[in-house]
Amino acid sequence: MRKGSILSYALAGILSALFAGLCIFGSPTPILLALFSLVTGVISSANHPMRMSLTPRLAPAGDLPSVVAITSLNFNMSRLTGPAIGGILIQTIGAPLAFAVTAVTYAAPVTAIYFMRPRERATPAKAAATGYLNQLAEGCRYALARQHLRAAVIFAGIGALAGRSVLETLPILANGVFGQGPSGLGYMTAAAGAGAAAASIFKAVSRPQTPGEFQPQILAMPVIIPLLVAAFAMIGDFATAVAAVALVGATVTLMSISLQSTVQMEIEDQYRGRVMGLWTTISIGSGAAGAVLMGFLVDLVGVAPAQLMIGLVLAAASILVLLRFRRGLSQPDAR
Repeated sequence: MRKGSILSYALAGILSALFAGLCIFGSPTPILLALFSLVTGVISSANHPMRMSLTPRLAPAGDLPSVVAITSLNFNMSRLTGPAIGGILIQTIGAPLAFAVTAVTYAAPVTAIYFMRPRERATPAKAAATGYLNQLAEGCRYALARQHLRAAVIFAGIGALAGRSVLETLPILANGVFGQGPSGLGYMTAAAGAGAAAASIFKAVSRPQTPGEFQPQILAMPVIIPLLVAAFAMIGDFATAVAAVALVGATVTLMSISLQSTVQMEIEDQYRGRVMGLWTTISIGSGAAGAVLMGFLVDLVGVAPAQLMIGLVLAAASILVLLRFRRGLSQPDAR
C-alpha cells in the first residue's frame, strides 16, 4: 500500500508536469484535455483505496474514528481551498504555470509517505486472488458475509446516489434554475465545501464510535439525505438553496465518515485494501450514477420533478433497508 501510494502520487505529478509542458510549448486540444482528465481520474481512483487502507495502520485502532474524521477534514478543506488557490494562480501566473506548480506540490505526499512507517498487519496476509476483478470479487464476498459491512456499503451507495445527484449538478441549479451564473455556482460550491468541513470537524471532536456500533445519526442519514434532495423541488429562492446545499454537503460527509469508520473498524488488515476498493467503487460509482440519473430525469421531466422522484424513491429504499437490518445493526457483527 505504501509503495502503491507513492507511485500514484508520483504518476499524478508527472502527468501534471507533462500537461504543463504541453500547455507551455504546444497547443492542448479538447481531446488531449479529456484524456488528461481520464487518466487523472484513473490515478485518483486507484489512490483512494490505497490511502484509506494505509491510514488505519498509522495510528492505534482506538483512534481510528478520529483519524478517519481528520483525514476527511483535510480532504474537504483542500476541496474548499484548492479551487480558490487554483483560480488565484491561473489569474496571476496563467494556467500552464499553475499546472507546473501543481506538479511540484505532489513531491510533498511522495516524501511524507516515503518516511512513514505503518504498523505491521494485525492479521497475517493470506494468498490474495490475482487480478483486479478477482480481488474486488473477493472483497465483495467478504463484505457481503458480514451484516454490518453489507449495510454500510448499501447505505454509502444510497447516500452517494442521492447526495451527489445534487452536488454534481450544481451548475443546473445555479444557472438553469436560479439564473445566478458562475458567481452563483461559486457560492453553491463553497457552501457544499463548508458544510462538508463543518461535518468533518464535528465528527473529529464528537464521541468516538466503537466497533460494531451504528450511531443513531448514521442510521438517520440515508433517509435524511434523499429527503433533502426532494426538498429542493420546493425551494424557490437562491439563498435558501445555498443553505440547503451546505446541509447536503454536511450530511453526505457526516454519513460517509461514520460509515467509513464502521467499515474500517470491522475489517481485518488482510482484506482492507480489497474492501476499501469496493467502498471506493460503490461511492464514486453511485455518485456518478446519481449525476447521470439526475441529468436524464431533468431532460425528461424537469428539475423539480426529478429531484422529488430521486429523493422520495431513495428515502423509501433506505427505510426498507433499515427495516431489513433493524435487529442486526444493534448487535455485534457475526459472520
